[in-house]
Amino acid sequence: TNGTTSTTKTDADGKTETVVKLPASVVTNASDKDETVELPMPEVTATSDSASAPIVTVDLSGSQSAKVEIPVAGVTSGTVAVIVGEDGEETIVMNSIPTENGVVVTLADGDTIKVIDNSKHFADVPDSYWGADAVDFATSRELFNGTSETAFTPDGAMNRAMIVTVLARLEGVDTSTGDTWYDVGREWAMEAGISDGSNMDGTLTREQLATMLYRYAQSKGQGFAGTWAFQLDYPDADAVSDYAYEAMCWTTMHGIINGMGDGSLAPQGQATRAQVATILMRFITTIA
Repeated sequence: TNGTTSTTKTDADGKTETVVKLPASVVTNASDKDETVELPMPEVTATSDSASAPIVTVDLSGSQSAKVEIPVAGVTSGTVAVIVGEDGEETIVMNSIPTENGVVVTLADGDTIKVIDNSKHFADVPDSYWGADAVDFATSRELFNGTSETAFTPDGAMNRAMIVTVLARLEGVDTSTGDTWYDVGREWAMEAGISDGSNMDGTLTREQLATMLYRYAQSKGQGFAGTWAFQLDYPDADAVSDYAYEAMCWTTMHGIINGMGDGSLAPQGQATRAQVATILMRFITTIA
């Protein structure tokens, strides 16, 4: 009744192509209310084979962009949306968010995407591991890589080179060039004011992680505006460095960083790879 339409075609092999048209009024109303538009279309099933993956094209009636939910059967943390460019190049949408009913993604008018199961499997991250979903989320979006083809090393220490590279990838930067594997991420982080680029081999502490995430969020228009009066309610709050206090306030207020099992914040503690994957998943969900 609101003028939204969708057409789905299925070929002999079961591959589906759906075109959804959203009237400008629907897009505008959702934007004004900061809501997600649930696309009126049949559920699709993600596949690891890009050639057979379901395709969805969204017509926004000339509107610039809209946050939409694509219904997906059996969605997991490893379910991602992949933008298909006019030249056929495919790019993972880093902030495609799995929900109970599908995948939420912000699309521009005329965007075509595929829904793909890009889950990775590591021998040291069984399904029963506490951070399994987060590791799946981070690696399926190719923000993280394993330490080998079969291992993720979830309890391994995260260093500063790793986090600037991960955040650069989240920003859509190609980090595959440079004299060292982290050169591009380091240069991007310095230009963006995320990091000073020093001590790349140094262990990443929890408060350093909070600070880098907060600076990145600020570059996206997030963070505290003007004065703020949030206080950290943790027994070791006085151990947080002055430079990191506001960042720690913001990340804990939004549930991005939580206390440890003993209730402490452990700001000087080292961040493990699994912890960072978990915190990154929460962060992406928050700023998406």
